[in-house]
Amino acid sequence: MVEVPAVAVELVELLAVTVGAGAAAAVGVVLERFGLSAVSGGELVLGAWAVGMGLLALYVGLVGLGYEQALPRLRRLAGGE
Repeated sequence: MVEVPAVAVELVELLAVTVGAGAAAAVGVVLERFGLSAVSGGELVLGAWAVGMGLLALYVGLVGLGYEQALPRLRRLAGGE
């Protein structure tokens, strides 16, 4: 079996977490825009749901994956650990 260097595995994990954070944040922005347009169009329940889900997706993308996962991995790689 081929041995994969630890740095390569860490880079692939960092890339996956970064892409996931970006995708979650993008979904959050789209849901927020949809929610605000739904509220302004009179659909209060649908708009409130979309705004709530948008906030959740933004939190997952920015805090959960970005700040708590990607940033420590990047610091660990930059530090040479």
